Amino acid sequence: MMALRNWIFALLVCMSGLAAAQTEDPEREGGILGTGIRDTGIIGTITHLGSIIVNEQRIRFAPDLPIVDGVSVVRADGLLPGHIVAVIAARDGQDWQAVQIRQVVALAGPLQVSDDGGLRVLGTRVLYDGEIGELRQGDWVIISGLWRSDQVIATRIEAATGSGNHQARIEGSILTLDEDAPLRVGTTQILGLRPRHLDPGDVVRITGTPQADGIAVATLETGVFDAAPGVILAEGYLSPPQEKGLYTVLGANIVSFTDNPGMIDPLVRQLACETGGQLAAMIARDEPGDVGFAELSECLPQGARE
Repeated sequence: MMALRNWIFALLVCMSGLAAAQTEDPEREGGILGTGIRDTGIIGTITHLGSIIVNEQRIRFAPDLPIVDGVSVVRADGLLPGHIVAVIAARDGQDWQAVQIRQVVALAGPLQVSDDGGLRVLGTRVLYDGEIGELRQGDWVIISGLWRSDQVIATRIEAATGSGNHQARIEGSILTLDEDAPLRVGTTQILGLRPRHLDPGDVVRITGTPQADGIAVATLETGVFDAAPGVILAEGYLSPPQEKGLYTVLGANIVSFTDNPGMIDPLVRQLACETGGQLAAMIARDEPGDVGFAELSECLPQGARE
């Protein structure tokens, strides 16, 4: 993996712990505390709301900033802890300003509850430490979370509002492209469309009609951002390396290769930094808030180091 230990740099700033998903800070100025920094693409979990300082840099957003591709949120001031976001942030004097925020939804569809209390949506297992309240079998839900192998580690589960005409949804990495096997994201089977332009590790965002263990495709988009940023900071789990050593940060469109598969632990959450299309740094993040990006001088372009 090109000497992974040479990519790991010191991380000096700790992140806040995950706030209660149902609580909104009434004093927030507008900001996201996650894995963010810089005129770059930032993918991660909102762990705290309010103006933030990371590396003595503040990231702000306008409260009425529209959420791109919002499913349960339409404006930035509606974001809550546990939501997953993909942010483009730009320099604003000595601080940073969110230029665009997109809500990342791993799964949306009817809730499937097994006899032992296990949760599935569109045939993919959902692991969640919180309470689902009054949600029951068949209720439409919106799942925010990170992919780990073929499961979603949920950070927030919300009931879909309104009645009827809901669209099923899945966003995640394509790992296997086998002409003789069904196309899948996690264990969700993708039905009705098999695009020819995908590569292993690509992130797809699909809407359509729910099936027993899958989704019938109505729309399919690729990529996390409209245009690939020069730098991406992402939170996620690694996929097990394939035969030729390819692996990805699930849900982030970051692909790399290793000649030592034993160094990849798909069960440990990571913070990864990609610059110029190459994985530049990565460090394990075992618990929410235990580490954060701090010294990014080796990852950020020169203009962002000042």
